Amino acid sequence: MEAKTGKRSVWWELSSAGPCMLLRRLINRHNQAAFDPFSWLAVCYCSPEFDRADIIPPPIQPQRETLNYLVTGLVDPPDLEDEQLSLGASSQWLTVLGGLKQMYPTQSVYVLNMELWMHVAPGADGGGKRWEFESEEVPLVRTSGAQVRVLCGSFQHREGKIAQHPLDTVILDVTLAPGGEFEYQAPSENTTFLYVFGGKVFFGEDAQVCYGKDSLLRVCGSEIITSSFSTGGRFLLFSARPLERKKPFSCPKNDCVCRMKK
Repeated sequence: MEAKTGKRSVWWELSSAGPCMLLRRLINRHNQAAFDPFSWLAVCYCSPEFDRADIIPPPIQPQRETLNYLVTGLVDPPDLEDEQLSLGASSQWLTVLGGLKQMYPTQSVYVLNMELWMHVAPGADGGGKRWEFESEEVPLVRTSGAQVRVLCGSFQHREGKIAQHPLDTVILDVTLAPGGEFEYQAPSENTTFLYVFGGKVFFGEDAQVCYGKDSLLRVCGSEIITSSFSTGGRFLLFSARPLERKKPFSCPKNDCVCRMKK
């Protein structure tokens, strides 16, 4: 196990073997104070040998709730000209949104497995609970430029698998179409962050900054404006009211986004 020591890297890279192509621990005891009430977040990019039965649930604790989310998806071909497709390019290795490569563009594969832990206030509902979802089971909202799977909370009046949460938690799985846009207004007092795991995502009204796969973004303020151009993009959005912090989180030098990894 080796700690990442780069200036903007905050996670540990764990050894990957068997069903994991890449395993990252994004939130842990070293940085969880900045992500209150989220205390643990790890993501595993799945290999073709991945089997969810191999996941060992963490011990139950009365002041912690856990969520495991398995992202599945169809393998889509990259942007190819019609002439290239007619020459048999579809038989080449093709990339699924999320980074996994497979031979067949219509094959459903496991892309990413996420493990999330959250602190629970003493006596509050949710302590000791565990949820396990697959992306195809999660309520879906289609907009003009995105598909939004609602894991927790609600989006555009559609309730998620966890409809209500004591900390007004919202967890979304957002897939941006090429040229698509997505906007979200989070309460300013919330802890809000995103993890990009596919394509490239631009942030800001004028697409000011761009982040690709494997970027963890701590959002300051409340308004989130995202877009994607030719690649499309996919990210997880987390937002919840903190348990301990009494003042809104502020980023260094008033940046609108704290860049954990670019």
